[in-house]
Amino acid sequence: MSKYGRKSTEGKLSLDMLIGLSIFLVTFIFVAQFLPGVFADVRYEIALGSQAYRIATLLVEDSGYPADWESKIDLSNCNSYEFRVGLANFDYTRGTEENYLNTSKILKLEHLLENPSCREKVEDYLGLNVGNQSYHFNFSLTKLDNSVLVSGGEEIPEMGQVMKFERLVYLDDCTAIPCDTIAGRCVCKLEVVVWI
Repeated sequence: MSKYGRKSTEGKLSLDMLIGLSIFLVTFIFVAQFLPGVFADVRYEIALGSQAYRIATLLVEDSGYPADWESKIDLSNCNSYEFRVGLANFDYTRGTEENYLNTSKILKLEHLLENPSCREKVEDYLGLNVGNQSYHFNFSLTKLDNSVLVSGGEEIPEMGQVMKFERLVYLDDCTAIPCDTIAGRCVCKLEVVVWI
């Protein structure tokens, strides 16, 4: 009793308040456990997107190392020779021409990716096997209507986390790889697909 003769209600919680607080705590705990899983998927998408962009950029803006790697590398020496693939045309007077691809380099890359040990070496040199994380990739050259002209790499999985990056390019030779002709240039679409 209080000093005025009434029952004291200080410090007591009503049943409604306890039920509401219980529901809030259960919901808060559920959300706290659910959110990290949501952000983990976003992290993988960001990592895959940056890898796909990086590989596409390397292929179309770099002629590779050495610049004439396609004439020096074949299935017999791909594991013993140090090289990096790049598909850009290289002219000794002007240097590398970005987005202007060399058809012999494209066909050589397709040929190397058919062999599992050469494919692994190409992936290593492209930086797809770093630390404990390894990525798989596939590249293809398609017409603008998406019909595939050249494709190389592993088979793209139907399910899982897969990221594709597309880039318009033009080729030095329309007879070897028959692309669409726009304004006198042989135009294709390069697609790079990366997954874990």
